[in-house]
Amino acid sequence: MKRSYDTAIVFVLGYPGMGKRTVGAALATLIDAVLLDNARIHGVLLEPFRWDGIAPLPPEIWDRATPIRQALLGVIEDLAPTSNSYVFTNALEDEESSAEHYDSIKSLAVRRGSLFLAVQLDCDIDAQVSRIDNPDRIALRKGADPPGYRWHRQNVKLFEPPTEDRFDIDTTETSPQENAALIRAELVRRGFAAPGG
Repeated sequence: MKRSYDTAIVFVLGYPGMGKRTVGAALATLIDAVLLDNARIHGVLLEPFRWDGIAPLPPEIWDRATPIRQALLGVIEDLAPTSNSYVFTNALEDEESSAEHYDSIKSLAVRRGSLFLAVQLDCDIDAQVSRIDNPDRIALRKGADPPGYRWHRQNVKLFEPPTEDRFDIDTTETSPQENAALIRAELVRRGFAAPGG
């Protein structure tokens, strides 16, 4: 018998420019979840630089994000309402620390009794790169260097979620709302009692 879940934790993954934040926001609205876009965690670290999305940053800055992320997960587990669902986003490179980050969110879902789903986004590279250089990304302290992100897509491998956790979506031609509806349907198929039936 399939288990039923009142809450869900969704982890939206993919290269920059594939629509993680916009799809995540549409999904959060659709399932009454809290959006925790990774740019909000990084943003507080990048704001002191007034980062324009292009200028080099000290590599060690990313080590400073780990305690912020751990504090956030601790707040969700220990203090936040247990009735909340969450949508996380990130671009995780294929390295050991990414697997640890992924496992920390998945294990949080298990401890909360929430359904966990990893959503892997894909997108045509030209469509992806065309979305990189826009004022919205710069305002959010996100990368805004199209040639740099084309190189990144072609040369950097991302972390791959386990098959049993994973739901794949191509965002090249579909709207964030359409993609959110597909994710919601997959959550329901896996046992999520989504708001609105």
